[in-house]
Order: sequence, then structure tokens, then C-alpha cells
Amino acid sequence: MEKQVQTINSLTRGLMILDLIHEHGQIGVTELGKYLGVNKSSAYRLLKTLEENGYVEQVAEGGKYTLGLKLLKFRERILDSYEIRTIAHPFLEELTRVTGEAAGLSVRKGDEFFLIDCCSSPQYLGVILQVGDREEFSCTAHGKAMFAELPPEEQSRLISEAKLEKHTSNTICDAEELIAEARRNKARGYSVDDEETTLGMRCVAAAVYDFSGSVVAAIGISGPVDRVTKEKLGQYAETVSDMAKKISRRLGF
Repeated sequence: MEKQVQTINSLTRGLMILDLIHEHGQIGVTELGKYLGVNKSSAYRLLKTLEENGYVEQVAEGGKYTLGLKLLKFRERILDSYEIRTIAHPFLEELTRVTGEAAGLSVRKGDEFFLIDCCSSPQYLGVILQVGDREEFSCTAHGKAMFAELPPEEQSRLISEAKLEKHTSNTICDAEELIAEARRNKARGYSVDDEETTLGMRCVAAAVYDFSGSVVAAIGISGPVDRVTKEKLGQYAETVSDMAKKISRRLGF
């Protein structure tokens, strides 16, 4: 029994290491030992075990450790399990072709929203989207689009449990304002990130529904404010909403 508990503890620490490296980008042996509350020797053995199995890699001899390429296999398998990704991708491509801007697809997983697919802008200067990026419900167009469709009690819970960050002067961090914004977004059928996450960037997104009428994703575009202007926002919103409706119909809505 004691050996089994030790094995579970080791597994837990191994998973914690992956989470820590994901959060910090890179981590050293001494730093890891402090996070885990273990000595340097134990931290080193844990890292070497993960390294030997391809889950972490050492950046340079005696240097810090980063996530290993083996994890890419898991990411691809996870993403491929989302049927919506296969259905929506042609519409992402069409959205980029029509608008000339980067297009993305996000879903909710538990209490988090994250990007699962994207198409890059053909423009020389464009927004770079990365699969796996978190979409905060308080300030990103994708997150706000899905958040607006949740029941009021669920919205209140997410707000109360979230650590709302002020990314720019436009970021909304007040609970009542977030609820009011969600009502407006739901009524008009789309959401906007108006330099709320990054200055100089504007995004617009709309919710995607499944056969039961539940929100399952959001699709949208992102671009610099000098191209995604406030004057063109209505036109872009109509295009994005149209693509969201087409995907929703393919999902049985």
C-alpha cells in the first residue's frame, strides 16, 4: 500500500511539472524543487524521468527544461477528437478569404475557453493566433461570445471565481459591467474585443450552437484596428455571424 501511495505521489509531481513548465515556459532544477517542496536531487530525478520519456527537453547542457515534442502527439489527438474542428475548418478558411483577417475557432472546456483551430491572415501585418491560446470570457471576443449564451447563474459563478486581469485601459473588470455587456452581446448576436486584450487589435466573434441549442463554440476574426475599423465592424460582424450560423446548421441547430 505504501509503495502504491508513493507511485501516485510521483505521478502527481510529474503532472505538476508539466503544468509548471507550461505556465512558465522553462524551469530549472533548483526552481522546480522550490515549487514542489523537494530537494534538488529529487527534482532532478523527476525531470530526467520525464526527459527520458520525451515529455520534457533540456534547452542546453546544464540549462532549464521545456516541454518535449512528444506532447504534440497528444495535442493533435485531442484536437482531432473535436468533430466541430473538422466541420468548421472550411468556414474558417472562407472567413479569412472574405475578410483578409486571421480567423479562429474556440470552445469551452470546463471553466476555460480556448482556441482549437485558426487560419492565418494573408496580410503582411496580421494578428498571430495560436492553437491552445486561452480566450478569457471578460475581454476576448470569442470568450465573450460564449459567455453571453450561458445561464445568468453560470455567468455569476464564473465572474466570482475568476481572476479578472486589466490587460488594457479598455478591459472590463467590474462584475455588473460584464453582465451588462453579456446582455448586449446576446441581443445583437456577436461580441467585440475592442482593444481590450491587446492595444491596436480588434476582434469580432459569434457563438456556434449544436442540435440542442446549446452554445458549443465561437468563431471570429482578429486584425489591427486600422483594418478592422469601427466603420467596418458591422459588416465584419454580419460576415462572422453568417459563418457561425452555417456551422451551427451543420451541427444540427
